[in-house]
Formats: sequence, structure tokens, C-alpha cells
Amino acid sequence: RQLGMIKGCASRLLDLVTNVMELAQREKQAQAGSPAPKPTTPVDMAAIIDEVLTMTSMAVDKANKPLVKTSVRLLNQTAGKDLPRIAGDPYKCTQMLYNLVTNACKFTDRGSISISSSYVPEDQRLDVEVTDTGKGISKEGCQRIFRPFEQEQSGDTRSFQGIGLGLAVCTEIAELHGGQVRVRSELGQGSTFTVSLFCDGSLGFAKGKCSSSGVAND
Repeated sequence: RQLGMIKGCASRLLDLVTNVMELAQREKQAQAGSPAPKPTTPVDMAAIIDEVLTMTSMAVDKANKPLVKTSVRLLNQTAGKDLPRIAGDPYKCTQMLYNLVTNACKFTDRGSISISSSYVPEDQRLDVEVTDTGKGISKEGCQRIFRPFEQEQSGDTRSFQGIGLGLAVCTEIAELHGGQVRVRSELGQGSTFTVSLFCDGSLGFAKGKCSSSGVAND
């Protein structure tokens, strides 16, 4: 039990340090007036989604309990789909989606958390959506949650760990990939976070595979 608690604390500390370092790096580049170099590695987002869901299914909260409640299903709606590769940084893409999915886990007590994706060739973009059936976010909260150190404060949400960096980092990473993060939400109605990334299809398609993570596929 003690080893499990140490592992959980170490994992959360690593997440925090990684997010802080990401924001600090972007701030340093902004102050120096030097734009961050555009990542160019071919990235298979379907594989990253599968990896993120696997990591999330094993994550624990500050009480060393599974982050995904027993009454919540993780759904991989991209499994088996052929998606175009994007030019990017696979590590940062993993960090971005992991932040979004684990954030959804914190505020979803029952129902589901799903990841879906779609390619919009006419707009040269790949959309990835994280949808939950959780507590939802107020209209005012939707305007500020992407700022560093901001969190939605309605209801009992302040009981969850975190200092409000995860969504700010998601925004930074999406912009680095020529995209953006948007949210649609209402209190009591769940939330959908949409990541839109530049994708012109020039890197070809990654052949979809069925998930091997044990996470439910739809």
C-alpha cells in the first residue's frame, strides 16, 4: 500500500513538473522573441489515443484510488479508424491528450469518457474530441479555464488535486501544432474538449488497429 502511494505521488509530481517546464519553455521563447520551432515528426494520433487511454486506466488519484471511477467507462471511438498522420511532437501530443482525459476523469463520477476523431480535409485539420458525462463547466468557467492557475470552482470541484496548469499546457501544445483547443459545456451536462491540429494529409494515413488496452471500443 505504501509503495502504491509513493508511486501515485511520484506520478502526480512528474505530471506537475512536466506541465510547469512546458509553460516555462514557451514563456522563455516568448521573452526572447524567438518562436518555437515547428515539430516535424510524423505522428500517429490513433496510436497515441490508445496509449493515453491505457495510461489513464492505470492512473490513481491523491488517495491512491483509481482515477477512473468504477461507474465510468473509457471509450475509444478511434479504434480501427485510418487517420492521417500529422507533423508534430509525439511526446507533446501524448501530454496534451493525457491532460484532457485525466482532467475529465476528475470530474466524471458516472457514465463515460470517450475519445473520437475526424479528418476535415477541406479545412486541413484533424479533430480529436474528449467527451465526458461529468459535472460540466459554467459559461464563465469556459472563458477562463485555459489560463494558467485557473480552475472551475463551482460545486465541489475544489476538492480535486491540481493547480490549474493542465489545460493551459494543452493550449500551448495545440498552438505549437498549428491548432487550438475549444470547449463546449454546460453545468450538469458534461463537457466536450476539441483539439484541432493542422493536417494536410501529405504524410499519409496510419492504418487503424483495434485497441489492445482493455479499454472499451465503440
